Amino acid sequence: MVMDMNIQLFFILIGLLGLSYIWIGKKASRNLQTNDDYFLMGRGLKLIPLSLTLLATQLGGGTLLGAAQEAYSKGWIVLFYPLGVSIGLIILGLGYGKKLRSLGISTMAEIFEKVYGSISQRLVASTLSVFALFFLLIAQAIATRKFFLSIGVDSDLVFALFWGVLVFYTVMGGFKAVVNTDILQVLFIMFTLGVSFFLTNIPESTKITSNETVIFSDVPWISWLLMPLLFMLIEQDMAQRCFATINAKAIKIGSISAGALLFLGSSVAILYGTLAREYSIPVPNGSSALIEAIKAFTNPTITTFFMCAVILAIVSTADSLLCSISSNLSFDFLNRVEISEKKKLLLSRLITFSTGALALIGASYFSNIVGVMMLSYELSVSVLFIPTLIAIFSKNPSKMGSALAMGLGGLSFALFRIYNFWIPREILALVLSYLGYMIGKMIEKKSLSPARVN
Repeated sequence: MVMDMNIQLFFILIGLLGLSYIWIGKKASRNLQTNDDYFLMGRGLKLIPLSLTLLATQLGGGTLLGAAQEAYSKGWIVLFYPLGVSIGLIILGLGYGKKLRSLGISTMAEIFEKVYGSISQRLVASTLSVFALFFLLIAQAIATRKFFLSIGVDSDLVFALFWGVLVFYTVMGGFKAVVNTDILQVLFIMFTLGVSFFLTNIPESTKITSNETVIFSDVPWISWLLMPLLFMLIEQDMAQRCFATINAKAIKIGSISAGALLFLGSSVAILYGTLAREYSIPVPNGSSALIEAIKAFTNPTITTFFMCAVILAIVSTADSLLCSISSNLSFDFLNRVEISEKKKLLLSRLITFSTGALALIGASYFSNIVGVMMLSYELSVSVLFIPTLIAIFSKNPSKMGSALAMGLGGLSFALFRIYNFWIPREILALVLSYLGYMIGKMIEKKSLSPARVN
C-alpha cells in the first residue's frame, strides 16, 4: 500500500523556507555596490560555505530526480552519472580550481580574451555557456513541475509562485544569497536523505523479480560519466565559486569533500529508483520514480520531509544556474558598455529576473530532465573543452588553434548527432576539436616564421 504525504505540513515547511529565503535575499542585498560584489561576493568565499554551496549546486534535479528516474528503467548502471560529477569536483580540488582562481578572471569565457587575445572568441564562448546553462536551468524547472505533479498539485499558479520566490531572492542578493540559501538547503537535504535511508521499510515478501534485462551497450554510460565530468571543468557556476574563493586551500578541501558527499547523496536516490524498478512501483505519467518509491517504502511524515528535501535540492541547483547565466551576460557583454557601476548592477538584476522568467516558460516545451542536461553538457564540452584546457595549461597557446578547435568541435557536435560511428561521438568530437587546434597552431606558426631567403 502506498502511503500519502502530509500535504499541509509540506506547504507549511515550504512556506517557512520561502520566507526565510526572501529574508536572506534582502539581507544579502545590503552593501552591494558593483557586479563583483553581486556575482563574486567580493572574492571572499570561505571554506565551509564553499563546500556546502558546491554540494548544493550539483545535488539537484539531475543527480536526484533525474538519476532515480534513469535507475527505474536501467538499474544501478546510472551511477556513472553522479560518479562523473563527483570526479569533476575532486579534480577541481586537486589543483584545477586553484589554477582557475590564479587567473584573476570573472567568467570562463574571459579566458579566451585574456589568454588568446580574442574578444570574438570570448563572446562566442560566453554565448555557448549561456545557452548550455540555460537548458540546465530549464531542466530544473522541468524537475520542479514533475515534483508538484507527483504530489498531486497540478497547478500552474503554485508552480509559478514557487519559481517566483527562487527568482526573487536571487535577483535581490545575487551570489551571496545563493550561497547562504545553499547552506540551509544542503544541511536539510543531507539530514533528510540519511533519516529516510535508515527508516526505509522494504517488504521483502512482495518483491517482484523482473525478467527485463539492461544491455550494457545500450546504456549511454560514456555520456553519463564523461560529459558531466568534463563539463564540470568548464562550466561557469563551478568556476564562479573558484573565482570567488578567499584562498586556494579552501578550494582543495571544499571541492573534494563536496564530491564525496555528492556521490553518497546521489547513491541514495538511485537506490530508491532501483527499488521502484525491482518492486514494480507504478510511476504515473509526469511523476518521479524517486518520489513514488519514497511514498511506498516510508511513512507519511518521512515522505513529507523528503519531499521538502527534493524540492530544496532542485532550488539549490536552479538559483546557482540562474546567477551563473547572469554573470556571463553581465561580465562578458554588459561590462563593455560605458555606464556607471550602479546602472550595471541594476541591469544585472534585470537580466537575472528575465532569465528566470524565460526558464519558467521554457519548461513547458521539454520533459526529459537527463536528456536536456546531456545535450547541454555535450554541446559545451564539444566546442569549449579543448581550447579552454589548453588556455589554462599551455605556455604558448594558439589563437588560430583555439578558433579551429571551437569550429571543428561545433561541427562534430552537429554531425555526430546525425551520423553514428562505432567510436562514441563524445570522444570523436573531442579528438576532432584537438585536431583542429593542432592544425590551427601549425598554420599560425608557419605564418609567423621568418620568410626563407633564396
